[in-house]
Amino acid sequence: MAVFLYLTTIVVGILSALLYTPLKRQATIIGLLRPLNSWENIHGIENRVIRDTVACEDLHYHEPSDMLYSACMGDMEKAAGWFPGSGTLDHPENPSLGTLVVIDPKTMKTKKLSLENFPATAFVTHGISIYSHPSDHNTVFIFAVNHHPNPLQTSASPEQPKAASRIELFTHAVGSDTATHLRSISHPLIRTPNDLLALSEKEFLVTNCHHYRDGLMRLVEDISHIPWTDLVHVSIDDHDVTATVSLNSIGTNNGLGWGPNGQILIGDATGGNLYFAGLEAENKTVSISHHVPVDSVVDNPSFFSDPYSQFDGKDYSGYLLPGIGRPIDFGTNYKDPTGQAPIPSIVWYVPVNAGRKEGEGGDKQARLVFSDDGSSLRGVTTAVIVAIDPATNDGKREGWLFLTGVVAPNMLATKIDFATTL
Repeated sequence: MAVFLYLTTIVVGILSALLYTPLKRQATIIGLLRPLNSWENIHGIENRVIRDTVACEDLHYHEPSDMLYSACMGDMEKAAGWFPGSGTLDHPENPSLGTLVVIDPKTMKTKKLSLENFPATAFVTHGISIYSHPSDHNTVFIFAVNHHPNPLQTSASPEQPKAASRIELFTHAVGSDTATHLRSISHPLIRTPNDLLALSEKEFLVTNCHHYRDGLMRLVEDISHIPWTDLVHVSIDDHDVTATVSLNSIGTNNGLGWGPNGQILIGDATGGNLYFAGLEAENKTVSISHHVPVDSVVDNPSFFSDPYSQFDGKDYSGYLLPGIGRPIDFGTNYKDPTGQAPIPSIVWYVPVNAGRKEGEGGDKQARLVFSDDGSSLRGVTTAVIVAIDPATNDGKREGWLFLTGVVAPNMLATKIDFATTL
């Protein structure tokens, strides 16, 4: 399959370059027009490796506690053999048993949380989302995707899907060393979960990034961009799980994030688009207002809200769009159990004005803020900025750009100067 993907993408790329602009852009997105042997690395002022963060796909900043939360598979070899999120279903007998990780953005130290009351034999992590009630910032609810192997799939029942992906819900007291498992959440509409957006401790959105779990049709989805994926609204109570499709018009639903004022961000992976949307409270549908295209895959979008704009009157708020730089290599290089095969990374910054509807003014130009050939960061999937207080930084407006990769041996933090980078 990897060879077929490689040959197919080469053909698509050649036709793209020879035909017209939309196809040429698609060739750029999949990496054919970005040769690895001439890759330009764009980093910040200083890089720091975050230890004990192996194969962490997602990352969120909890502003009240000034802490970062992630979920990590923790084992490169197991992640390379079983991760349904990438269509890798070779070794269901050897899944990872990952955990939740808290990172202090000031000290760069990590804490692996002990998972209490969690009976699962696998925790194959992917997207997460966090929620704290406005009246209780010390309690963090963590929703996390778990691509658990399906125990019903056997040689006698080959029709069963290999993965029984579900959502795990934990609660965590800020500063503690544990997270308590509250429940596992399954529903027929949760098929290929990728990312989550917590609306409360009992309500969330989840993307299904593919209709087909593996095989040729999954590849067709990625190349054709036919909207077979969907965004699902899920509600839970003490006994029941209720789910409805909220949006099914995007070709490759992927990452989710919050923008300002309740705005919902949706990453359209192989389409290279960031969609801006809102949730209709009554019928739980999601409506799109507009989108911004960039020339790469778009994974988990995030919004940086500049907390120090009053310091000098300059507001650096904006959207971060991370993506794998050469998806044509991903199918093969992902499966390297050593985590050494290069998977290049790209991160865009889009000014806050881009979140306004089309026709409204202001700078909306996407800017490349990070680029790496895979030697410093392997396969970026999430990017989050944590600002440095200029009062403690000689008046300089800087911040740490934290970067995760789904099969990266570690997270990376790179310090950026806002004036020159954003």
